[in-house]
Amino acid sequence: MAKLNDASAESAATLVNNTIRFVESCRITPGKWRFASSPAGEETLYASTFACMILHYTGHLAELSPAEKEAWAAYLNQWQDSATGYFNGPELVPEEIKSRKHSFEHVSQHLAAHVLPALSLLGAKPKFPLSFAHTFLDLNYLQQWLDARDWRDAWLEGNNLIFVGQFLVHLRDVERQPGAQAALDLYFDWLDAHIDPATGLWGSNGFCSPVTALYGGYHQLIVYYFENRKVLYPERLIDVALSLQHADGGFHPDGGGGACEDTDTVDILVNMYKQVNYKRPQIRRALRRGLHHILQRQMPDGGFVYRLDKPFVHMGIQKTKSAANHSNLFPTWFRIHTLALISEILTDEPVIRWNWQFNDSCSMGWHRQWDKSAHALTWADRQTENLWYASNTAGKRLQAVYRRGRGIGGRVKRRMLGGGNHG
Repeated sequence: MAKLNDASAESAATLVNNTIRFVESCRITPGKWRFASSPAGEETLYASTFACMILHYTGHLAELSPAEKEAWAAYLNQWQDSATGYFNGPELVPEEIKSRKHSFEHVSQHLAAHVLPALSLLGAKPKFPLSFAHTFLDLNYLQQWLDARDWRDAWLEGNNLIFVGQFLVHLRDVERQPGAQAALDLYFDWLDAHIDPATGLWGSNGFCSPVTALYGGYHQLIVYYFENRKVLYPERLIDVALSLQHADGGFHPDGGGGACEDTDTVDILVNMYKQVNYKRPQIRRALRRGLHHILQRQMPDGGFVYRLDKPFVHMGIQKTKSAANHSNLFPTWFRIHTLALISEILTDEPVIRWNWQFNDSCSMGWHRQWDKSAHALTWADRQTENLWYASNTAGKRLQAVYRRGRGIGGRVKRRMLGGGNHG
């Protein structure tokens, strides 16, 4: 059992134990590795990867024996196609996935991007090479692929970009493909050349709103962090991220938050807090409000919802669906990950004082931890945080402006926020 950082964090134990109770309720066969996205649902490979990562974050995966981890990895690998390297889980039904936005190729890469870290956490590798990703080793092809990105939907493209970055890291570190590093160099040089200096994001320079750009940029920034690549314009990233917070504490400008939207913004704030000394009291305040927002999304069964009062289906994949206010493993994984991120900064919040873990390979869910004891918040830090908000109403004014449609990117169109649930 994972240990608490101190005995006063009983509420963290309750949070974690309730979450694990929900994960177990999604297990289809006791003692096996088949999971549904929600209780009494159908088997999905996604659910098995999310369950694996949640157990790892909370420290429970370490309780499995080597034989159990090997069996779980074998279950994940049984779905891999030897010719392409894709993981064709039972939820991937071509007849269902017809959206031009979430094409079958996009969804297949999205699933592979989640199976890879789960395998790594289990101490395993894919059974077959990722043949589908080898095309990105061709620098001419990669250049053409990069140039074809459509920043009007920067959120979708952010997912596409992390897939390619993650796969190239895998090809370099796991498959030992000799051309992978050169491809990564081209990848980063291209991204650096297309960044918007006003926001530190991609697409906000005339193609999409900063909202869409931030929800997209979160993804490729993970590859930046993993590779220790210098992040350009970190202060502007912080400005945009802080401006998105709604009065309810979530990071969807229309209110209600969202498992993806909240994670995307919190991940940027936490990483930038560690990298630059800029608006730290404001960041802590935003994370504190975000923490309470997320906790309100935990259901009585211990799981979390994507959004309150809204049914959920992951990218149109019918076997992942759940009814309104019913927990689902995808948002539960993302919510737990977000709480773990917040705990890196808010060391004074007992409800999240837990020895959280993160994915150990380049992927959504990866994060470089720091020594929290060396960065513990003091009484003076908390006073500075509170005094800033007592004396400075800029943040609240900016939120009000955004809600009236006169924010950084002008009126936020709902069509520009469409196509979420990417992860």
